[in-house]
Amino acid sequence: MIKRHYKLLIFLLIIFVIFIIYKTNHYNYFNYTALGDGYALGINSYGDQGYGYSDFLRDRLQKEKKLNIYTKDFANKYQSINILQENIVSNKKIISKDIEKNIKQTLRESDLVTLTIGLNDLIYYIAITPNMNYYKLEKIIVKIEKDIKKLIDEINKYYQKEIYIIGYPEIPVKDKYTREGIQKINQVYMNLDNTIYISTDDIINNNDFLYSESIYPKTQAYKKVAEKVTKKLANKKNT
Repeated sequence: MIKRHYKLLIFLLIIFVIFIIYKTNHYNYFNYTALGDGYALGINSYGDQGYGYSDFLRDRLQKEKKLNIYTKDFANKYQSINILQENIVSNKKIISKDIEKNIKQTLRESDLVTLTIGLNDLIYYIAITPNMNYYKLEKIIVKIEKDIKKLIDEINKYYQKEIYIIGYPEIPVKDKYTREGIQKINQVYMNLDNTIYISTDDIINNNDFLYSESIYPKTQAYKKVAEKVTKKLANKKNT
C-alpha cells in the first residue's frame, strides 16, 4: 500500500513539474490577431500591401520570444465596420498556408487583438451624401459610433480581453469633411468600452506620409504605431 502511494506521489510530482515547465515557457506567448481595414493589413501610400504596424508588432513579439501565432488574414483593404461584423456573425473561413481558419475560433484563441476600422465607412458615407455639410457629418459620425459599438460587442463574444483600437492620423487630403470626420471618429474611439486606444495624432506632424492625397502612411509611420502598441502592452503588464 505504501509503495503504491509512493508511485502515485512520484507520478503527480512529474505531472506538476511538466505543468510548471509548460507554464514557464508559454505564459507570455501571444496569439496575435490584427483586424480591420488597409491600415491593419499594411497598405502603403502607393496603395500596395506592404509592411504594416501588425507586422512590426509581430517582429517585436518574436524578438522577445513572446509570439505563438500571428494572423492578419481577416483584415481587408476595403473592409467596413458592418462587413467585419458580418464576417464574425457568419464565422468567415479562410485557408492560409493550407490551414483552414475561422474567425470565431481565431478570436477565442487570441491573446491580443488590434483593430483599425471606420475610415472606409467615413469616406463612403461622405461620397454618397448630397450637399454635404457639418450637420450631415455629425449624423454620419453617430452612425459610425453605433456600428463600432455593435462590432466591439460582437468581437467580445469570443474575445473578452481589451481590444487595442488604433486611431487614424489626420490624413492630408483636401476634403475638409474627411479631415474633420477622422478627428471625430478618433474622439469616439477614445471612449469605447473594453478597448485601449492608440493615438496616432503626432504621425502626420513628423512628415510620415508620402504625398498629400494618400490616405495611407509610409512604412515608418506603421513602425511608430507598433512602438506605441508595444509601450501600451508593457505599461499594462506593469500595472
